[in-house]
Amino acid sequence: MEVDAFAKINLFLDVLGHRSDGYHELAMVMVRVGLKDTVRVSSVIANDVNQCRTDSRFESDWSTVTLTTNAPHIPTDDSNLCVKAAKLLAAHYGIPPVHITLTKHIPMGAGLGGGSSDCAATLLAIDKFFRLDIPELKLMEMGKTLGADVPFCIFANMHGTSGAAVATGIGEKLSPLPAMPMCHIVLACPDAHVSTAEVFGELAVIKQRQPIALFTQAYNAQDISQVAHRLYNVFTPITAMRFPIVSRLIEDFCNHGALGASMTGTGATVFAIFDDGNTALRAKEHLQKEHSHTMFFM
Repeated sequence: MEVDAFAKINLFLDVLGHRSDGYHELAMVMVRVGLKDTVRVSSVIANDVNQCRTDSRFESDWSTVTLTTNAPHIPTDDSNLCVKAAKLLAAHYGIPPVHITLTKHIPMGAGLGGGSSDCAATLLAIDKFFRLDIPELKLMEMGKTLGADVPFCIFANMHGTSGAAVATGIGEKLSPLPAMPMCHIVLACPDAHVSTAEVFGELAVIKQRQPIALFTQAYNAQDISQVAHRLYNVFTPITAMRFPIVSRLIEDFCNHGALGASMTGTGATVFAIFDDGNTALRAKEHLQKEHSHTMFFM
């Protein structure tokens, strides 16, 4: 069973305050994009759980999970979110040993939610492979225990191109939105490692905020020019001070025809919105030459 694991971007991201549980209260608008990893789940035992329990090989090692990946720097032990996801389902539903093959294309630590999406895809793949028929809300509730972005990634995967939502709380409370207005999105992933903890630690320096209501009003009106105009990420000035490439990419995209550009997550990936595919392609090709150490996706 193979499931795609799509990247996400934050069209809007603000931090409303610090919670008593140590997390931060967030206000976000997230959408999935076409860049994706793939998660493949297989088992040496039948993929029907009821049949598995009559199989002589279905013994005490039923919770065994193995993982291989094309990305050499990703751990394959119990610290991997995909492995954690499989073991969580094993503990609840008694699935037999599984092997996960993770094929990475989403850059790691870039603000694109690759790890969370891989985790979500693992939950979905195992659910389908073993015909567990877990309700969407139950699966999202389980995913929340693995990561704040996992519920959105489950939601976005199950709802296809209409996978867009306002996310509040720590990111787990979702209010669905209409599909993203027709546009073309280019991603630029510079060679920069951003420490999420350090960026969160500098939030106090941000004084001016943009209300999420103004953004959602533009989004619900399906006005792509206004959506692009109201892109907002509270972390952009913080990350850009450490990595000026973020500001340069945003400026360069806008100078090459983008309706708007912003950073996703705590960075350092920058995305740009275009209303014309040819303009988007020309901007991508031009900026690839200018920023040789940056990966571009469309």
